[in-house]
Amino acid sequence: MLSRRRKTVTGKLIVERPPAIKPSKARRIIRRFHLLINKRRIICNKIGIKLLEGDESTNSERISEKLRLNDTQSFYDEGWNAQNPSSEYEAQMLKIQRLDDDIQLFRILGYIMSEIHQRGGLQNYQLASSMGQDRNRGGDSSKILMNWFKTIRTPGHQYRALEIGSLSAENAISTSGVFDPVIRIDLNSSDPAKIKRQDFMKRPLPPSDAEKFDLISCSLVLNFVPTPQLRGAMLHRFQHFLRLDVEKTYIFLVLPLPCVSNSRYMSKTLLCDIMEYLGYKQSHAHESSKIIYMLFQRSFGQKVHEEQVVREFSKKVLIRDKANMNNFSIVL
Repeated sequence: MLSRRRKTVTGKLIVERPPAIKPSKARRIIRRFHLLINKRRIICNKIGIKLLEGDESTNSERISEKLRLNDTQSFYDEGWNAQNPSSEYEAQMLKIQRLDDDIQLFRILGYIMSEIHQRGGLQNYQLASSMGQDRNRGGDSSKILMNWFKTIRTPGHQYRALEIGSLSAENAISTSGVFDPVIRIDLNSSDPAKIKRQDFMKRPLPPSDAEKFDLISCSLVLNFVPTPQLRGAMLHRFQHFLRLDVEKTYIFLVLPLPCVSNSRYMSKTLLCDIMEYLGYKQSHAHESSKIIYMLFQRSFGQKVHEEQVVREFSKKVLIRDKANMNNFSIVL
């Protein structure tokens, strides 16, 4: 029987390569997937479905059970079978926070789930994520971090790293030899053997310094956290994962540049002030046309007084207001 595996004329097997995705398209796919996941979370909170982050199998089972108990399968199916994209469903999805009609909520939930599971939303996201981190395409943000570490690392010290939102086990952090171990987590891991499927906010606190880290890398994650309060909680939680038995530990934070350059409620200065209150001093920063990269070193100096936190960091404060600005903010 002839083999169906493709070979060259010399008899060597042809290695199938994944399709290439342009960086601009990869960014659109990633943004779209996070939008769908965020809107699904809001709908499920409204109709009483508890989702598990990164566990699509369980989420599908829980949604199916809810449909059976509420006898709402027909409404869900209307959304599942709707034309995609649908201008009507897209408009309603964007305003989902103000929608309280359960029947329509189930329709939009079906519309979202169809794109995630039937129209390749999850698979496209995983492919776009891995392509975006491809070292050969300049997508690895940790290359900038490693350039900085060349000047600040202590020779002979073996650093430990936690990478939140990891997309590749072959990026500069993992291959530099500086960090051992590198613990990688992501809500929707495309490589569960090397990247653990986990929500950082639910990761158990390490009981000792032996399980803590010299570096936490949080690259293009904070901007996808759904609320300003949860973003603040995430920044605050970092301290519990950093070692106390060494003099210097670090936070590597990567954000879309508009989060600090084109927001009504956030600026680079304000972000640095928030981080300083939490105990970190900025040591390095770099801006590209679309991304800002920041490295913060943990400082054990005196913090800002609590009244300053209440005044400046515990609520959104309008810094500037122009047309086409975004509302990104962080609240402690």
